[in-house]
Amino acid sequence: MNSSSVIGKILIEGEFILKSPLLIGDGAGETADNFRDVHVLKNRQGEPFIPGTSLCGVLCDWLENLSPAWTTKIFGDADEMQSSIQVEDVTLNGGEIIARDGVRIDGLTGTVDGSGKYDFEVVERGASGALRLLINLRGVHVNKNFNGDKNYSLDEIRDVIARLLRRLHDGIRLGALTTKGFGFVAAENLTANLYDFRNKNDVAAWLTGEKTAHEILPSTEETDVSPKNFIVEAKFRFNSSFIIRDYENAPNKISAVALKSREDFVIPGTSLKGVLRHRAEYIFGKLGIDAKILDGLMGNSTPDKKIKSRFIVAESYIAPEDFAEVEHTRNKIDRFTGGTLQGTLFTSKPAYQKNLEPTLKIHFEIRDATDVEAGLAIFLLRDLWLGRVALGGEKSVGRGTLSGVSAEINFKGKTYKLGLGGKVLIGDKSELESFAAALKNFAGGDGK
Repeated sequence: MNSSSVIGKILIEGEFILKSPLLIGDGAGETADNFRDVHVLKNRQGEPFIPGTSLCGVLCDWLENLSPAWTTKIFGDADEMQSSIQVEDVTLNGGEIIARDGVRIDGLTGTVDGSGKYDFEVVERGASGALRLLINLRGVHVNKNFNGDKNYSLDEIRDVIARLLRRLHDGIRLGALTTKGFGFVAAENLTANLYDFRNKNDVAAWLTGEKTAHEILPSTEETDVSPKNFIVEAKFRFNSSFIIRDYENAPNKISAVALKSREDFVIPGTSLKGVLRHRAEYIFGKLGIDAKILDGLMGNSTPDKKIKSRFIVAESYIAPEDFAEVEHTRNKIDRFTGGTLQGTLFTSKPAYQKNLEPTLKIHFEIRDATDVEAGLAIFLLRDLWLGRVALGGEKSVGRGTLSGVSAEINFKGKTYKLGLGGKVLIGDKSELESFAAALKNFAGGDGK
């Protein structure tokens, strides 16, 4: 035997569950049969699915950050080694296809850019599909100088697979708009069986499709938490009401209702990130910092260049029990005369919070954050906390403002917890203040 000899197999199986909407487009664009700007990728039976190529690419990228040597051993390279892993497509059952829309906000006026409206399909959260990965074990997975000695150990590859299982269990992000909360997928009911071909019982089990006694369990170590990431988990309540407008599902005589994801109200990641970017531009403007710097943090896309965002947000789902939807009929006012515009009566149905309990959880993080960027994140949290930033539509009539209840911040291996009034309950308050000071010092230095 040599380093290319097959010495065993590892079979990983489980169930993928969409924890947030998934967008993997088919690249077709608007057609005569479908007016959406982006369509969900479907198989010949019309079922949405996750291509094995997409899943393979994400896992390869994750392992590259963890262990470049093992990335080559498992996923191969273009020059010397073929891939050892087979990744099957994941067909999504219960894959309800819904429509979401997006708008581009004018950074100067804070209103919608008239040419920035677009519509796209997504697979609604909750869909699931069978996950199956097969790894062919070869001599190279033991060591570089494998010479056929049957006393080799498979402990190292077992450890790598255990960490892979933990990553799949904790969740990965697939498809488009992942920095805006889309495509978060987690695996449940995971099993990983190692078939060691030195053992004739394992050979027989593989040939007959049976399990082995060599099950690999997920690692107990976290696999995707870097101390360089600035992570915020905060809980809020609404001061009054909110509405993320949904026009398509509004009943007759009602122009818009609050957007829902299945039975829950939803603050889309696209909306949240847009609001936070606009607020970051405002903060930079007040400090005299060139807002173009935000492209390196929150991303930017032009025909000539694309910059990937390091600012990640999650979609927020809100249980409806604590809210009452109330119809409001209003008139549009002529800004010049102050009178009512004829024929512009419209009715919306915002959701009003009925108590003072925390009902909204917001998650955002900055990958590989600097102290200056951490300072910006603290300012953004402060402005959300104090109700200076409103989410959703109809802001001019007081909708969408928040009050902070609690928050947890993780950065540089330390945890800070905040309570009512923004009081720091756990952690050194002066350290948080130092990050805010770093942003102000950056502005004072040049800010360009």
